Amino acid sequence: MSEIPAADLRALLHDLHSTAAQDAATARIALTIWRQARDRGNDALAKTAAADIEAALESLFIALARIEARGKEILRDRA
Repeated sequence: MSEIPAADLRALLHDLHSTAAQDAATARIALTIWRQARDRGNDALAKTAAADIEAALESLFIALARIEARGKEILRDRA
């Protein structure tokens, strides 16, 4: 197996930190808002926060799938 170019690794790490990490942070914030809204009985805000959680998690899953596919592609190209 040949070496993986540093530029490919940097790009992969950049994607991980600039997309997936941000999506995960967004989901955590929305989850906190949802919990607070639920505890206060604010159904409207809880519903909005739940939709935000769903969107953030969907975005996170897409970002992680792209990163995984790119990582596999890098490894396959080096085999």
